[in-house]
Parts: sequence; C-alpha cells; structure tokens
Amino acid sequence: MDKKAENDWRLDMYDGYLDGATFTLKKFVSTNGNDHEHCVFCWKKITDLSIEDCETEGYCTMYENTGQTQWICKDCFDDFKKKFNFKII
Repeated sequence: MDKKAENDWRLDMYDGYLDGATFTLKKFVSTNGNDHEHCVFCWKKITDLSIEDCETEGYCTMYENTGQTQWICKDCFDDFKKKFNFKII
C-alpha cells in the first residue's frame, strides 16, 4: 500500500465489505422515504436535489438479499477502484 493510501482518512472506517463488488454508475432518484445517500468513504451527499457541493450521480451496488444499496462518489470510486477491485457494469 502506498503511503498516501495508508494515511487516507476516508479509509479509517472501511472494513473491506465492498471488496470485489460490482457497481453501476447511476443518477440518484429521490423516493418518498429517501432524498439522498452518502458516499461510503468520504460521506459526500449524493442527491437529485439542487444542493451545492453535492453529487447527482455515483456508483451504486445493491445487496440482492436485502435490496439495500451502497453508494460511492465518483472521486472515491476512481481513487479506490483498483485497490478494492471494484467492477463496473
């Protein structure tokens, strides 16, 4: 692991649960119960609302057994895709 990645605060709470996961680049669409998600690494907000400094799309994966989604912003995905072997469909 390079020195920069070793000291990256975005990895402090990550325990590897998404290693090797498959993602789709998606625009976020609000529902009645959810108007945003957060990047699992940097906690940046991903939403379709007009809010400054928020992303409107990101990389999303879904757990088939629960329907729960996990979102990663484009910057974090690009930074960590090789390190964690993320796949894109």
